[in-house]
Amino acid sequence: MYKIIFIDEVEADIHRFQRYILKKDINNEFKVIGKEPMESIDELLEYIFSEKVDAVISDFQLSEYKSSITYTGVDLLEKLLLQKKRFPCFVMTSYDDQAVATSTDVNIVYVKGLMNKEDNVKITFLERIKNQINHYKKIISVSQTKFNALVEKSNSQNLTAKEEEKLLELDAFLESALNQESKIPNKLKQSSTLDDLHKLIENTDVLLKKMEQDSE
Repeated sequence: MYKIIFIDEVEADIHRFQRYILKKDINNEFKVIGKEPMESIDELLEYIFSEKVDAVISDFQLSEYKSSITYTGVDLLEKLLLQKKRFPCFVMTSYDDQAVATSTDVNIVYVKGLMNKEDNVKITFLERIKNQINHYKKIISVSQTKFNALVEKSNSQNLTAKEEEKLLELDAFLESALNQESKIPNKLKQSSTLDDLHKLIENTDVLLKKMEQDSE
């Protein structure tokens, strides 16, 4: 089961998106949470993380009918990606020129009309979401395997400078994917602290088990 969240300030548009998923999801693989934006972008991110979703889709103009909202869908998802690198995110908009102009990653921007013109397309928007989720999970799995192999190697021999650098990079990514609040600063992760990194392997092992449970 894939759990996704759709954020829009208009309740009717949330229901429209939910109907789209219901129509396209012939294998009943998706669960959709509809959510209106909160005044605090940080509180909304906290809510998103607490729901443990597999992907986030947001409208671009979140303040069009809610003047109290001071951020866009691009602002929201870019802040999310600072905490969870490569996480599946999508901005849906009728103002794609504005969204592209303000986004540092144009690949997350999709035109809302795309969902209404899918009869002749090779891949639907829903399939794009699914593919992005599966790709992200594969990156997590591969990263974990490489991380475990380097930690195991460090038990019996010294790692090269390049291997240590890769180990720290993988560790930072996996900690981000696990959404742990506290991370060991990279500057403290020197050769002398590899013994401490051995303990982190238990945390990374938890990730795949957790993702497998969420997908059931």
